[in-house]
Parts: sequence; C-alpha cells; structure tokens
Amino acid sequence: MPVDSTQDEADVLPPHDDIDADIAPVSAGSRKWRALILLVVGLMVAMWIYVLYLAFGPGRQPPADRLTDPAFARAGEERCAAAVAAVDELPTASETDTATERADVIDEANGELRAMLDDLDVMAQELVPGGDQRRRATEWLADWRTLLGDRENYAEALRLDPDAEFLISEKKGTGRQVTGWIDEFAKANKMDDCVTPSDV
Repeated sequence: MPVDSTQDEADVLPPHDDIDADIAPVSAGSRKWRALILLVVGLMVAMWIYVLYLAFGPGRQPPADRLTDPAFARAGEERCAAAVAAVDELPTASETDTATERADVIDEANGELRAMLDDLDVMAQELVPGGDQRRRATEWLADWRTLLGDRENYAEALRLDPDAEFLISEKKGTGRQVTGWIDEFAKANKMDDCVTPSDV
C-alpha cells in the first residue's frame, strides 16, 4: 500500500503561523543597546591601534636622551667595545685567590675604563653639538666618572676587608643609582658596550 508522504509532512511540520509566532520581534531599545556596545568596542579597538602606533610605529617619539647627531654614539660605541674586550680578558673573581689579587684586577680594569672615558670626553667635545645635546653627553660622562670612583673605592675596600661590598653612588636629586642613568643614555643612543660593566 503506497505511503502518503504529503500526509506525513503535514503531521511533522507545524503550521506556518506557529513558526512565525515563535520569533520574538527585536525592540527598538535592544537595537540601541546593541549599537551602543558596538560603538564602545569600536572605540576601544581604535584606541589600542593608536597606542600601538605611538609605541612601535612611525608615531613613536625618540627617547629623551637620544642625540640628534649619531656621530658621537657611533664613535663612542666603538671605543667602549674595545675597552670591554680588554676588561673581558682579565681574570674573573673566581679566578683570583685572594681579595688583594681581586682588587689588583679591578684596578687594572679601572685603568682601561679611565682611558676609555678620557677618549669619550674628547669625542664629546668634537662630535656633540652644543646646548642641551652637549649637556646630556657631559652629564652621562660625569655619571660614568662617579661609577669609576665607586669602583676605585671598592678595590681599596677589598684590600682592607675581603667581605667588602661594592657600593654605587646615587645621582644627586634623583633617588636612583648612577648606573640607571648611564644605561638609559647608552641604550637610547644604541651604545650597547657603553652600559655599566658587569665585571664587578
């Protein structure tokens, strides 16, 4: 006996009117809230795009310590690299038997760094424009001289006390050690070998 497929479909599917009755109309209030949420999300996305543009894109501002003329930075980096290479050739703390021997090694390293700073002083006078640019370079070299003095004091302290600590001076009026200022200027000008040495 043939099956009446029309009758089966009629039994399974609900009336057309019932389907339409299940779809709730979207109110005007719901549409307004949806639009408001989309607007807020869009503004947040736009804000983050702008922040990333300022941080990493062409809108990024150069570091405050960046010199406009890179001549000093290039020459200084080369000179610092030579000094670092010389200091790296010296015995490490674990390779010295006594505190006095360690102090002698630090003195030798200090001699390399002192010669480096003397050369950097001359370079700054010749290559850094006057005004604020020269002032920043001069202050950086002064911070370096302060650190060198701390290293010299440490070497002397080691000869008196094998347990002496390496004490780093604070930059006047800042509440921060001079090493932070040394490193910031060096990194801002891409002078990677002119940061605080790690031999002590």
